[in-house]
Amino acid sequence: MLPLSRLRLSGLSLLTLLFSSAALAQDCDRACLDATLNTYLTALIAHDPSQAPLASTYRHTENDIVMPLGTGMWQSATGLGAVQRHYLDPVSGNAVYYGIIDEGAEQAIVAIRLHVQDRTVNEAEWWVGRPSDPGVDGTPGGTLWDAEYLTNGNPPLIREVPEAERSTREELIYITNSYWDYVVNRNPAIAVAHPGCFREENGRRTVGNPLPANRADDGGLNGQSDCRSGSSTFNVLNVTARRWHVVDVEQQVVIASALFIREPGNAKRRNHFCDVFYIDGGKLRGIYTAMYYVDPLRAVPNWPPFEGNFPLAADFGPTK
Repeated sequence: MLPLSRLRLSGLSLLTLLFSSAALAQDCDRACLDATLNTYLTALIAHDPSQAPLASTYRHTENDIVMPLGTGMWQSATGLGAVQRHYLDPVSGNAVYYGIIDEGAEQAIVAIRLHVQDRTVNEAEWWVGRPSDPGVDGTPGGTLWDAEYLTNGNPPLIREVPEAERSTREELIYITNSYWDYVVNRNPAIAVAHPGCFREENGRRTVGNPLPANRADDGGLNGQSDCRSGSSTFNVLNVTARRWHVVDVEQQVVIASALFIREPGNAKRRNHFCDVFYIDGGKLRGIYTAMYYVDPLRAVPNWPPFEGNFPLAADFGPTK
């Protein structure tokens, strides 16, 4: 990214624009964002969008598919599950719910991003993980998923970190971006993370396994994998469509989303995910993820500035 001092738009510095946007967003402070999120969730469970403060321009996607008002989760959600976490960012105007949504006898692990403007919700972006979802190879029911572990094994903390122990907004973004840079470059040393950091994907614990002898330097702690392990097996060419939604400085939590682009010719599905990064002492402690494996022909993430981007052909063609 270019330094702010080098970016200009019609003679107005980008820094000025950012401060102006922040001032507008702060019309809805943390308490306002939290109340709006609660009202939205109550309306959702009641299957009644009219009970929510929705803007006339309200746009709703579930796993990147645009849903008509009142359909999708507005019909299927019957309650909030055992894990309910709120993350708030008055600067961006976003509030995020991460946790479990009941759908009758079934459950979904979700991340919901709401954007609040003029104290109304004009955007709702859902990442929904269900146990019946296709896995990385497209097989139904093959996805990673474990609501039991998310609830009882290692649920996300609810906390307010003392000011003296907080990283700045800019530092928090840098730390999370370093993680995705590690995935692309396949070098655990790039990730600003604590040894032994955890990762849960749709609640499923994906670390703490013995590292093979030929991967002894693949992150890990005491011979077991951690959140810095496994990039050599991901078959990821790039982590793209990187977006930062919530930087919750008080909780030292960052909510950001991105898309795994596989290596050319690799049959694994792309993965669109929303990461909940917990940061302690200036380093990544662990990640909770709501995610799904994308149908090969679906354009994602279907939100600005990436509307309709990233459907890829199976083969890039010959190289020179």
